Amino acid sequence: MTKQRSKTPITIFDVAALAGVSRGTVDRVVYKRGRVSQKTIDKVQKAISQLGYTANPNASSLALKREYTFACLIPEFRPGEYWEKIFDGFRDGVKALSHYNIKLDFHLYDQTDTESYRRCSDEILRTRPMGVITNAVFKEEVVAFAQRLEEAGIPYAFVDNKIDDLDYLLYYGVDPYKSGALGAFLLTTRCEVQDIALIRLIRDRKHKADPNAPRRHGFLDYIEETFPQCRIHTLFIHPEQPDQAYATLERFFREHPEVKHLAMTNSRIFLIDDYLRRNPDPERIVVGFDDLDRNLASLSNGHIEYLVTRHIPLQSFQALTAFAECVIKGTKPQRRNNYVHMDILHRRNLDNY
Repeated sequence: MTKQRSKTPITIFDVAALAGVSRGTVDRVVYKRGRVSQKTIDKVQKAISQLGYTANPNASSLALKREYTFACLIPEFRPGEYWEKIFDGFRDGVKALSHYNIKLDFHLYDQTDTESYRRCSDEILRTRPMGVITNAVFKEEVVAFAQRLEEAGIPYAFVDNKIDDLDYLLYYGVDPYKSGALGAFLLTTRCEVQDIALIRLIRDRKHKADPNAPRRHGFLDYIEETFPQCRIHTLFIHPEQPDQAYATLERFFREHPEVKHLAMTNSRIFLIDDYLRRNPDPERIVVGFDDLDRNLASLSNGHIEYLVTRHIPLQSFQALTAFAECVIKGTKPQRRNNYVHMDILHRRNLDNY
């Protein structure tokens, strides 16, 4: 008697077991969702052939009922800080994607500690999410993490800043170089500028964190091209030591009273507000970036002249919603680099923002 073939259907889990990969990896290969290494594709396709697996044409719609886990790797933050606004945008994105049953796991790292970033990235790789969204603070560590994600077939995206040479799926944020150039333009529109004080942050002991480098380069290139005779004086202050920051500024302006133009290309221009308030100068022009509440207060009080900003939570909201749609559906984004609109704030238009 001929042995009848079992009527039990071959499932995607059987393929995953034979190929030695996860069910999610098989899903990405079958429905071409995200990036998978050619070696993994070959293993999955071989298992499919051996088992005679046929994809369920309704599987794509049925899959929408399951939970999709994404990982978000961003810096730690305190209430009122820049990354709290990014966090809020991500949470709003999860709500907007409720029909997909998205789960977003947050991994928060210390911006002053490269080892903290590595620990978080190791944990993400251990959990093997469907996709990862991160920013680029420590270039060497971010590149290493991206390479490991690519080897694991996990797509990734950047928010706020990026590293151009990597194979990321998409980016949402400002064009940092152009935003820096815009800040330099605003700082120098009134007169011929001879000196500028550019204030930077001491971020980590090894000086590996430099997330604002593209914006700073845009700022400096504009000054060099437009005012080649201008001298740039770079001052470093510690974000957690207000007394040190005040003393640094006081000493510099005592030695250089002729300097009337100041800028910070990070989001914390409020760190010098105390000095500006206690040492008023009607000839001084100050430009900062990002509409944090404390920055807006300094703008409103007239201590700084302009803020170059954007709706900060919108970039993380759009990054998550676009990235998740692409990864789940296995499609490519309409644009890889999505530059959000830049806004110029002055105390005269602040009420309408």
